[in-house]
Amino acid sequence: MEHFPPYYYPHEAVVWAGVPIQWMNATASPHTVQHDDCGTEKPCLFDSGKVAQGKTYTLPGLPPGRYSYHCQIHPIMGGTLIVEDPKGRDAPPQ
Repeated sequence: MEHFPPYYYPHEAVVWAGVPIQWMNATASPHTVQHDDCGTEKPCLFDSGKVAQGKTYTLPGLPPGRYSYHCQIHPIMGGTLIVEDPKGRDAPPQ
């Protein structure tokens, strides 16, 4: 979470399946990291609740897929996680 649009930095991140994912709030305002499917009929895979200034939220990991998320407090904030299967890969995604 950063001070400039789109607020989540990087806006799109590629990670390996099952690897912990961490967000840090570097702003003066509280924020959330909420999976876009929360509040729908689909499964809500992560919801941080409020993350205060200087605090972190860590997600233990996700299966392969594409996961959009947003800040429930500031809906203009959004991001995407692209989770890849590490099998057969020599190096982690960048």
